[in-house]
Amino acid sequence: MSTASVLDAAAAARSLRVTRATLYAYVSRGMIATEPDPANPRRRLYRAADVARLLKAKERGRKPQAIAAAALDWGVGALASRITLVEGGRLFYRGQDAAVVAEHATLEDVTGLLWDCGDHDPFHDLPAPDVPWRILPKPYNDAPPIERCRALLPLSDAGARAMWNREPARLALDGASLLRAIVACMLGTRPDAAPIHAQVARAWRLDRAGADLVRATLVLLADHELNASTFAARVVASTGASLNACVSAGLAALSGPLHGGATALAELLLEEAEQTGDAPATVEARLRRGERIPAFGHPLYPDQDPRADFLLQRLPKDAMRDALIAAVDDIVGQPPNVDFALASLRRALHLPPGSGLVLFAVARSVGWIAHALEQNAEKKLIRPRAEYVGIRPE
Repeated sequence: MSTASVLDAAAAARSLRVTRATLYAYVSRGMIATEPDPANPRRRLYRAADVARLLKAKERGRKPQAIAAAALDWGVGALASRITLVEGGRLFYRGQDAAVVAEHATLEDVTGLLWDCGDHDPFHDLPAPDVPWRILPKPYNDAPPIERCRALLPLSDAGARAMWNREPARLALDGASLLRAIVACMLGTRPDAAPIHAQVARAWRLDRAGADLVRATLVLLADHELNASTFAARVVASTGASLNACVSAGLAALSGPLHGGATALAELLLEEAEQTGDAPATVEARLRRGERIPAFGHPLYPDQDPRADFLLQRLPKDAMRDALIAAVDDIVGQPPNVDFALASLRRALHLPPGSGLVLFAVARSVGWIAHALEQNAEKKLIRPRAEYVGIRPE
C-alpha cells in the first residue's frame, strides 16, 4: 500500500472515534486490513479505505432509507450474484482469478464460464446472425463503433426473443448469436465464427503478440460485478425482455462520460503528456485548473487495479507512460486503473481512435448477458422505491 492509503493505529482509532481495543476487534473480524509498518515491523498500518467504509457505515446506522441509498453508491451489496467477486484487490469469475484465467483463455472460454454453460459450447455450429447493414442510414457508416452498434443491434434478429419462460440452453444460443452480431457491428465486418480476438486482430492488422494482448484484455474486461451498465442490463432483464434489449441498455449506459467515456479521457491525458513532454507539469496543470486526473484510482481497488497491472506489465516499454504513472503516484497517490491501461494499449499497438472503448464494449457484452441470464432465472422484477424529498402535498 502507498502511504496515502494507510493510517497508523492512532489515526485510525481517531477517525472511527473508538478505542484501540475496538480498532483491534475490527481487524480481528476482518473488517479492516493491515500491513506491517516498513519503518517498524512491530507496528501495523491500517487500510484507509476500510476505515472510511466502516465510518460511513457507522454514520449511516441502521436506517432502511440510508442502507438502500448506500447500496446504489459503492455501498452494501444490492443484489445476490454468483458471477463475479471483487475482494482483496483481486477479481474472480465464478471463483477463478481473472488474472490467472487471462493468461491463456479466450473470450469464448470466459463466456462459457460466466454463462455457466458447463460442457455445452453455445458457439458450436452456430448459424451466422443477421446484421442488417443494408438498412443502416449512410451517416452511420462513419459513426463511432458504439453508436453504429446502438443503431444496428435493435434491428437485428440476434437475441431478439423475450427471455421469459425459456430454457437456459436456448438462451445461451441466443446470447452467442448476439455476441457475434455485436462484434460485427463494432468492427464494421460481417459475423464470423473465428475467435473474437482473432477477428479484432484481423480488422486492426495486429501481429500475433498484439492479438494475444487483445485476447487477454477481452478476458479481463468480461465482467466487473454491478457497474452502471451491468445494473442497467440487469434491470431490463428483470422485465423478461430480450437479451438484445438488455445489451442495448448496457450500451446506452456505457456511452455516458462517467462510464465508457473514461477511456477517452485517459487517451487525452496521454496525448497531453506527450505534447508537453513533462508528465509532472501536466498533472500539476490539471490540478491547478480544478480538474481531476482521469483513469487513476478505483474505489474497489485502493492499492492497484489488477486488470491494469496485468496489462501494463505486458505492454512494450513507454518512457512517457511510465513517467505519467510515476507523476500521478507522487502527486496524487493513486495507481492507474483499467481505463488507463486501455488507453495505453491503444497507444502501444497504434490502434484506431476509440479502440479501447470498442474492446470494453465487446468484452462487457459477455458480462451483461451473464447477468441478464442470472436475473431472468430469478423471475423477479427489480423495482426499488424512491425517497421523496420534494414539496409535500397539503
